[in-house]
Formats: sequence, C-alpha cells, structure tokens
Amino acid sequence: MGRTLNLLTEGLFPFVQQELQSAFHGDWENVARASFRNDRIAAVMVKLRPADWDAHALLTVMWDQWNAVFRQKLGLFERSLVSELREFRNRWAHQAIFESDDTYRVVDSAQRLLAAVRARETLVHDLERIKLDVLREKLDRQVDDDLRWARASRQRMVEILLYTISGVAILMTTLLAMVPRNPLAGYLLMAFTMLTFGYLVFQRSRAPLVIHGVHECSTCRKIIYSEVCPYCAAPPASSSMIQGSSGLRFPPFHDREPTQQPV
Repeated sequence: MGRTLNLLTEGLFPFVQQELQSAFHGDWENVARASFRNDRIAAVMVKLRPADWDAHALLTVMWDQWNAVFRQKLGLFERSLVSELREFRNRWAHQAIFESDDTYRVVDSAQRLLAAVRARETLVHDLERIKLDVLREKLDRQVDDDLRWARASRQRMVEILLYTISGVAILMTTLLAMVPRNPLAGYLLMAFTMLTFGYLVFQRSRAPLVIHGVHECSTCRKIIYSEVCPYCAAPPASSSMIQGSSGLRFPPFHDREPTQQPV
C-alpha cells in the first residue's frame, strides 16, 4: 500500500501544480494550503513545500478545489476515484487491515487516476505490475487452499476406508472363528463391532475438514498455525478486560499504593 501511495504522489503532484498555477498563478500555494481545514494538518503543511506533500495532501487539495480548478480537465468518474483513494488512505493511516480485493481496488483506482491526469507512463506501468503481483498472490493462496482441501479430503477418505476394512475384518473373523463355537457371544461381538465402526465412519464423514496448517493469513498476511487468525480475531486494544489462556476474562491489574494499616 505504501508503494502505491508513493507512486500516486509522484504522479499527481505535477498535474496538481500545473492546474493550480494556471488558475491562481503566483498565489497557488496559498490557495492550496487553504484547502486544509484541520488546524493541526494546516500547521504541518505550512512548514512543508508543496513538492514534499504526500498523497493525502494532494488528494485533499484536488477534492477541495475541484469545482474551481480540476473539473475543467477531469470528470465525475475521476472525482469518485479521488474520494475513494482519500478514504482508503485514511484507513491505511489508521492501520486498517486490507484484504486482497481491497488492495487490488486501491492500486487499480490509483492507476486509473494517474492515467486520467496523463502521468508518466513508467508510473502507470509500475502500478500495473503491482496489480499483477496482488493477483498472483491471491491466486497462489487460492491454489494452496485448494491443495490443502484436497489433501484433507483424501485423508478423510483414507481414514473412512481403514475404519471400514477394520470393521469388516473383525466381523469376518468373528463369523468364521467365534460364531460356530459360541453363537450368542459371536453375534453380540459382531453387533458391537458394527455399531462401533459404523459410529466412527459416521462421525468421520460428518466432521468438518481440518485444512489449516502453517500458512499465511489472507487478511493480515501473517504466518499462522490455525484456521482462525489470532491476530485478526484478537480483542480490541481498548477492551477493559484481559483474556487468559483458559478463555476466562479478567479485569486488568492496576498498580496501587499500599494502604497503611491502622496502628
């Protein structure tokens, strides 16, 4: 995501600068800085040269000066791209987790916007390569998931087959060796064997496939060892409870000054 925003910044700045200079001439920097309504952000932007502004600053200027400047060259579709990229950038700045589809959409929107402002072809091609990398990673994960699913299905069929063969072997052995000498005990053992192995086969066929192992989480991209990612499913940091290893939740401990005992 950071690489995409850097390419977006590099491609947008010449266009934003040119259009603002054409509209406001020598006062274009002051007009651009007036687009920042937040006092804290405005104080930071005053100290920076426009050439040092990031993607968030450039997108904010484009959004604020759209009717006055940028609508002359861009249309409603490009305006929606600016709005979308601003939202994604804010989510990224707040460390939101992006899935593959979201990442692809951000890169695609950035590429479309740079193509609309006629940015350098090398920047557009770099974003195209990033899109292909995102798709390749998604396809690799899908292939890995399919392979794990196939292995788990094959393992389940092998276990069911082993249960069936074992049960049939015990039944045939009981029928041939025990029933002629003690029919009642033999038939009882056969019934017990059929119930036991039938139950095992039924349970194994109904049990969900366990396909997890050492793999990469498709959401946060961290290496995990279970089907549910512990990083994505972790309780929020603002929670006032602490969850122990047993699953119970306890209030957090606070340091307190020792109270004096009455004399």
